[in-house]
Amino acid sequence: MKTNHWNRRGFLKATLLAASAPAILRGAVQAGFEIGLVADAQFADVDDKGTRFYRKSLGKLADAVEHFNGRDLAFCAHLGDLIDREWRSFDEITRPLAASRHRWHHLLGNHDFDVLEELKAKVPERLGLEARYRFFDHREFRFVILDTNDVSTYAHAAGAPEQLAAAAELKRLQVAKIRQAKPWNGGIGAAQLAWFDRVCAEAHAARRKVIVLAHHPVAPHNDHNVWNSPAVLTALKNQPAVVAWFNGHNHAGHFADHAGVPCVTMHGMVETAATTAFATVRILPDRLVLTGHGREPSRELVFRK
Repeated sequence: MKTNHWNRRGFLKATLLAASAPAILRGAVQAGFEIGLVADAQFADVDDKGTRFYRKSLGKLADAVEHFNGRDLAFCAHLGDLIDREWRSFDEITRPLAASRHRWHHLLGNHDFDVLEELKAKVPERLGLEARYRFFDHREFRFVILDTNDVSTYAHAAGAPEQLAAAAELKRLQVAKIRQAKPWNGGIGAAQLAWFDRVCAEAHAARRKVIVLAHHPVAPHNDHNVWNSPAVLTALKNQPAVVAWFNGHNHAGHFADHAGVPCVTMHGMVETAATTAFATVRILPDRLVLTGHGREPSRELVFRK
């Protein structure tokens, strides 16, 4: 009888826990706050090429905006390459965004600068940016937006000092056989990297966690990475406030864990004729719960201690 008694008690306890589990899960889902993320819509009014269906991005982005509008989001972000080419593409692809009830933060991508030389300096203003790199705080989190085109051969007019210096740096990296030394990638300059260290240190002192948004990836080692990704990865490792990194650029998507920091490369929306790619991310005190749509996989990512 004693054995049966304990089995019965164990069964009742398990039943009660199971009954309460949905309520516990609902509480976890309702906690924190949620954001919307899209990468590489890369619209242009040009014919499809390979796996890229440029005109389709208008409808895909409109669908993502409609989904986001049905959710209570803190903000949305597009992780760079809103257009593929030509200044007039900005007029078309920003129309779906006008229907959004949420604020959008735009990042600079390499294709956003594929415009006439005299228009390159106007790209940040066209995207409504107050600064090429910046940060903002929401609750106990700091969101740091980086400009991974800072040192690049395409983001400044041909012959400008910045463009000439970047061309020399690219040549140096190529001679050194650095894998990511490609003309479609860029680097984070010394001034921006020092700024990044400072704002992360300030966030740590204020007990805020830092989530980084960028266009180019830093990990894993890849042809698409930031030119000076080793220096950036060192900064991530040395700044304990940093808990996650999100980027676009590599349309195939990717994932890496660097020193406990999850680095998520989101899939490019422009890819494929019939599928999309975007995500909502619920941000909790100790983790991220990413819900992917289309080709974007869902993930649960626990913050480092």
